[in-house]
Amino acid sequence: MATSSKLAKIIKIRAISAIWIIPIVTAIVGIWIIYAHFADRGISFTLLAKDANGIIAGKTVIKNRSVDVGIVDEVTLSDDYKQVVIKGRIYNDMAPLLKNDSIFWVVKPEIGRDGVTGLGTILSGVYIELVAGNDTHSFQHKPFVLSDTPPLSDPSIKGIRLNLESEQNGVIPRGASVMFHGYRVGNVETSEFDIEARKMKYQIFITKPYDVLVTQNVRFWKEGGINLTLSSQGASLDVPSLDVLMSGGISFDLPDGSKLGAPAEQNAVYKLYEDKKAIKDSQYTEYKEFLVMLSDSISGLSEGVPVEYHGIRLGTVSKVPFYTAEMLEKSSILNKRVPILIRIEPDRLSELVDEKIDIAALIMKEQENGLRASLKTSNMFTGAMYIDLDFYPDLKNKFDPKMAKQFGYDTIEATSTGIAQIQSKVMQLLDNFNNLPINNTVSQLNQSLASSQRLMDSLNRVMASKEMQNMPKDLQKTLRSLNETMKELQPGSELNNQMKESLQKVQQMMDELTPLLNTLNDKSNALIFSAPPKKDQEPQAKGKK
Repeated sequence: MATSSKLAKIIKIRAISAIWIIPIVTAIVGIWIIYAHFADRGISFTLLAKDANGIIAGKTVIKNRSVDVGIVDEVTLSDDYKQVVIKGRIYNDMAPLLKNDSIFWVVKPEIGRDGVTGLGTILSGVYIELVAGNDTHSFQHKPFVLSDTPPLSDPSIKGIRLNLESEQNGVIPRGASVMFHGYRVGNVETSEFDIEARKMKYQIFITKPYDVLVTQNVRFWKEGGINLTLSSQGASLDVPSLDVLMSGGISFDLPDGSKLGAPAEQNAVYKLYEDKKAIKDSQYTEYKEFLVMLSDSISGLSEGVPVEYHGIRLGTVSKVPFYTAEMLEKSSILNKRVPILIRIEPDRLSELVDEKIDIAALIMKEQENGLRASLKTSNMFTGAMYIDLDFYPDLKNKFDPKMAKQFGYDTIEATSTGIAQIQSKVMQLLDNFNNLPINNTVSQLNQSLASSQRLMDSLNRVMASKEMQNMPKDLQKTLRSLNETMKELQPGSELNNQMKESLQKVQQMMDELTPLLNTLNDKSNALIFSAPPKKDQEPQAKGKK
């Protein structure tokens, strides 16, 4: 029986071996984990800081309202080693908090004007606080500045920011109050000194709804000092609150009589005045300058004091003293008269009369009728002076038109009055009294007493003689009366003692007046202001000068 052979058919199967399932699944899971890791990292950003005190990569968290919203990934130095570069990230679900104007600062334990803050970081460590901004543009990944202190105003709070400039001494610290009629409506955000402009510059923030109080015509001034005012109505003491007294503050308001004006614009620039009194003078921008040549001492006269007529303020003293190159060329600085510059401000009269008066022209005209400027004392305690305009009848028709304009300025003639006249009269009286011949009078009186004594001795001899009995009775009576009168002038008598006592008092008074006269010769205003102490003369050795 024959057998037949068959060939086996080989078929190649293209299939993945089951052994590859595990590596493939592992790779897929790994890729998913990596994707999920980077997808959940959130948005990265960069912070720039002066130092990294307390900030640790991988541990320091970023919070908003005490909720974790991110973490610090890396802390390094910049390429120039001058600042710290902190790289962090915000979680995806918190990404809307990160905007171009967001603010970051370090929260740590601090003791400030508002008390103790950040105590919770003693155990947990410092963290970074984030406050979202208001910018609506897409995030540009620019570095943020990490501040050491929190912002005084939340960026989400609406209001108006203004810039103030001050040339006055003293600094108002960051965080000081901004007030309107004593009520706090904002605060000082920044306080820095501009070296180039040589001014203090402040940025203030006034919150809504109080921002409508700020218009273009408002004035800002410094608060914080104790103000003591002495006037004819008495003394007034203004003491601010303890917070303002210790840290200072800024107030604003409209000057009296000013209109509201247009609303203020964001970041507008205003001048910061020294006090509330200074803002009243700031509204008088129209003025006419006059030159006043004073022959009296200007000690006690300062810039900013008033120029008055019968108590009505007409202007302000501008420069004390006032010298120009032309003045120094034509006359010496050691002249008999000291020039000062004043401003006559006609708008001051608009509060008293409705019609506009050309007060500057009126002053020049009325000098022919005796109108003159003089120094008057405004405060006897401080020695402060002011310029007073008044009429002097004895100077009528004595105005020289050639003196109406000097050194290019309209000039108001000046006269001496007030304290200067009193001092002059006192000096003249004391000089006249000092010139009295007191010593000659005393000497002549002593000679008269000696002659009276000799006459008394002669009368006694006549009264005891026999010829006295032969004289007529009327003559005897006259001699007896003369004898009694002369007895009263004898040494030891009451009249003689009174005359000697009176002469001693006159001599004592002259001895006491001598130092006063010497002091007044050295300093004419020593009756009001204390004179400088004099050094006692020291004896010199023989042969030395």
